[in-house]
Amino acid sequence: MSEINQTEIKHAIHNNIKSSHSSVLFENVWEQYSNKNIRHKHKRIYRKGVIAACILGLLFFFVVFQIPVRAFIEQFLEVKLIKNGKNAEVGFSWTDTAGDTRFKVSNKKEAEKSLGISIPWPHQLEKMSGEKEVWIRKESDKPLGYDYSIRTQHRYYQVIANYNINRQPEFFAKTTDEVVVKELSIQGGTAKFITSTELNHVPYLYLEKDNWKIVIIVTNHAKENIINEQEIQDLASSIK
Repeated sequence: MSEINQTEIKHAIHNNIKSSHSSVLFENVWEQYSNKNIRHKHKRIYRKGVIAACILGLLFFFVVFQIPVRAFIEQFLEVKLIKNGKNAEVGFSWTDTAGDTRFKVSNKKEAEKSLGISIPWPHQLEKMSGEKEVWIRKESDKPLGYDYSIRTQHRYYQVIANYNINRQPEFFAKTTDEVVVKELSIQGGTAKFITSTELNHVPYLYLEKDNWKIVIIVTNHAKENIINEQEIQDLASSIK
């Protein structure tokens, strides 16, 4: 719709006042109308400014907070799209760690004594009942890390922790659908939550704590007991 012609409005108001012999001066009426019109324009401009600012704010939020996730995907996560969902899988590899010498221990105290260092331990898993295994890894007297697993009635938990290592795990996904990577806040730091819409029953969480690099894997035996983000976040937060 085209804007109303200001000159025509001015003439219309002038003629109406003149024909009715009003005691109100035309100049006063026009001044009130003009001021009101200006205020409306300012309000429209203000609203447009607020909307633009909100859009820019959202774009800024998206760009700034998604950069770490995109960088993680590009550097540490290889995604391959496949046609058959039966072949879908999510996993990871850690270069030069498969041949580490392993020793079985019973608890945190034994693990720390054997490795000679303090260990960030998954205390929440200690409270669960199930079939548990703990293996420490070292080379001569050099501590390399530990592997903790427990099989409960509904899930299988794994914690793979490497100590003082420069290498980071390389994740991969073969899926017909998207892979989901989110940043979760863990004890003041951030962790990467990795799963896919096809394999949400096997989520992964990667975090770094002091000189440790840790991967948490949770395999759900049944769809009705799939671990959610808050649960895996609580589990990671219990590693101290």
